[in-house]
Amino acid sequence: MDWIAALVTISSVVLSAVLGNLWVPKDALRWFRELRRPGWMIPFQGFLVVGLIYYVLMGVVLYRAFDRSDVAAIVLSFVVLVGNEAWNWLFFGRRSARAAFIGMIAFAVPVLALLAAVAEDPLSLVLVSVYFAWVLYDVAWTRALWRLNS
Repeated sequence: MDWIAALVTISSVVLSAVLGNLWVPKDALRWFRELRRPGWMIPFQGFLVVGLIYYVLMGVVLYRAFDRSDVAAIVLSFVVLVGNEAWNWLFFGRRSARAAFIGMIAFAVPVLALLAAVAEDPLSLVLVSVYFAWVLYDVAWTRALWRLNS
């Protein structure tokens, strides 16, 4: 095990989770709970579980990129980590389903680029593919939120 890569990976993922959640104050959660939602949207607790899975998934992908010395996958992993937290600002910080929808479409681009970058690593490819499927769900529910609450 490369302990430096592990330390950088863990600290990066934890730091992004902490900083990203600073964009989610209690009054923003109250705003979120008051939105009209599509019937097919998962409950709020489901988002918490998905978030935890996301951070573990990105940690594995980032560590494996370090292990392969794959600069493109390392950089794109960081872009995805930062982009995910920036989305929290668009949605919760600005309290805007429209901005969240547009941001999610833009966010899909670096996720797709990461998917291409990890194509030679079967485990990372599966993990990023699963995450990209979630991003597609995010696009759909943010669009629905925007339409229901415009």
